Amino acid sequence: MGWYGLEAFNSAIKRTKKSLAEPFDFWKWIRLGIIIFFIGGGGMGIPNFNFPASWQTDDRNMEAPSTQEIIGKITQFWYQYQTYILIGLALIIFIILLFTLLSSILEFVFVESLVTNKVAIRAYFRKYMHPGFNLFIIKITLSVVFLSLFILAMLPVFRQLPSGTITPGLIFSSILWFFGIALIFAVLSGIISSFISLAIPVVMYQRVGIIMAIKKVVRRFKEDWRQIVVYWVARFFAWIAGSIVVGIMALMLFMVILFILLIPALILYFILSALGQGSGSFLLWAVMIPYGLIAAVVLILFLLIVSVPLPVLMKYHLLTFMQMWYPDVKVPFVEPGAGSQSST
Repeated sequence: MGWYGLEAFNSAIKRTKKSLAEPFDFWKWIRLGIIIFFIGGGGMGIPNFNFPASWQTDDRNMEAPSTQEIIGKITQFWYQYQTYILIGLALIIFIILLFTLLSSILEFVFVESLVTNKVAIRAYFRKYMHPGFNLFIIKITLSVVFLSLFILAMLPVFRQLPSGTITPGLIFSSILWFFGIALIFAVLSGIISSFISLAIPVVMYQRVGIIMAIKKVVRRFKEDWRQIVVYWVARFFAWIAGSIVVGIMALMLFMVILFILLIPALILYFILSALGQGSGSFLLWAVMIPYGLIAAVVLILFLLIVSVPLPVLMKYHLLTFMQMWYPDVKVPFVEPGAGSQSST
């Protein structure tokens, strides 16, 4: 018996190649890009904090505000802009909830699109609204739990705030504590997210609820946890390597497209300038603004397209691994190349 997390890449690469390139379907890529945009993907960067050595010298006196002064300014700001702050927070929360709901349903849409090799967003969206909503409830519940635990973990930092001056040493130790706690929660969140992602095919192809599907995956994990650990490690390095390769290629293509778009813009600008249409001319802006909008649409379409291959590969890898690791889940793949279709 080999390691399924490594062996699954071979089939995943073949399926990705056939699905996306045999034949190439522009609108299929765009629809997949829209789905991936809402699902998210992304990486994690570690900020670099540099504290000048001069902060530790006796020759330089720093007048840092006291805790009472900071709290006083925050309180004053709150009372002055309380209504606007509450409206802004309500709007942000609404957008987050809406985005989370859409992404939860589109998780199922993404899997179905790759399994059937047919991207039908509206049809699959209606089909998976109920399990998607259940996943949304779980995500919100987990978010509240994690946020509450994070706040509790940060309480020691707030208790250390002195009644006097906030020192650079206190700031530095607080930052270290913050990122240490954030790293722990990021790992825990990643593990839970992985179990949820593995549970989605179980929901779809064993006709069970999301909670039962997660329990099945966890039960299978207890029986064969080594395969999952190798799977996690393999995907971690695959995401890093894939992100670097795709990022370099995307940057190069982006510069080429941007250069191509700039040439007509400069030509139009110089022609209009030669005709006496300066920066204050209505004609200049009437021509350049529509062209700018067209260029923006082209760049957005480009970003949607370049965002497709890596997530598609990794999702095919997950589904292929699931077939090997959990044989009871029968993923009904329609092999790419056998009549690829896409619709709204």
